Amino acid sequence: MEIGSPGRVGVLIMAYGTPDRVEDVEAYYTHIRRGRKPTPEQLATLLARYERVGGITPLRAITFAQAEAIGQALAAKGVDAAIYVGMKHWHPYVAEAVRAMAADGVERAVGFVLAPHYSRMSVGQYIDYAEAERTASAPGMDVRYVERWGMNEALLASLADRVREALVGWDPARTRVLFTAHSLPERIRTWGDPYEREVAATAEAVARRLKLPQWGVAWQSAGATPEPWIGPDLTAAIRQAAEAGECDQVLVCPAGFTADHLEILYDLDIEASQAAAKLGLGFRRTRSLNADAGLVEAACSEVIAALQEA
Repeated sequence: MEIGSPGRVGVLIMAYGTPDRVEDVEAYYTHIRRGRKPTPEQLATLLARYERVGGITPLRAITFAQAEAIGQALAAKGVDAAIYVGMKHWHPYVAEAVRAMAADGVERAVGFVLAPHYSRMSVGQYIDYAEAERTASAPGMDVRYVERWGMNEALLASLADRVREALVGWDPARTRVLFTAHSLPERIRTWGDPYEREVAATAEAVARRLKLPQWGVAWQSAGATPEPWIGPDLTAAIRQAAEAGECDQVLVCPAGFTADHLEILYDLDIEASQAAAKLGLGFRRTRSLNADAGLVEAACSEVIAALQEA
């Protein structure tokens, strides 16, 4: 849970989490569903997706690698901080990480979610979990949170580099670049939630940087619930691109995600690529950020700014 030696300054790296073993998928899914067990059909569908990508995804290992790299980079910049990892839906949970910070005597800390765009239903929930445990375990601990970093220069540069790399050998004029993020229920719009605007701003910044002739924003991985979710869905956007007849291929840049996990390895590499192939379109997606230097630099700059503010 902790990377580096304990100290009075802590950095809490938060991520979605993933089960350690296939046997843990049901418990993980139950936690996502707020304690309601999935039906046998729902569980079978999820297990089949894990099987298609080779079993448990590397998200846990990637998250810890990201945290370790961020800690090392902070130390190189003269920031002496203990790094803690907290997961939303699996061990170590956010609350467990906050308790560890309290036990180590951390007096001030920064919470950083490995998701660049703010929504009350995403980043806001991580902060709520952390604050609930801080109030219970260490009410005197001063924790500042990085709520959004979708316009961080290092992030934008890394995404642009990945799009440029993925376009090699393709004619940009005949390529539709789709920037994606995880869909959320449409009800967030009634709150004035900034999520859609922030994702669009990241996409536009990268597209302008590269002078992309064809680009758009699409949404992926919507939940299987009766309520409407934000669209257009990625597969619908791919179909629209094919029907327009203005492109020969589609390049997906999952700008709202920072690591390889099921929403990348299955939803894009299998589901979306098959949808494109059926429509006669070439398909590629950009490399995930994972623990690469651009993500680490973006995180460090945001954490340092929050520490300076504190």
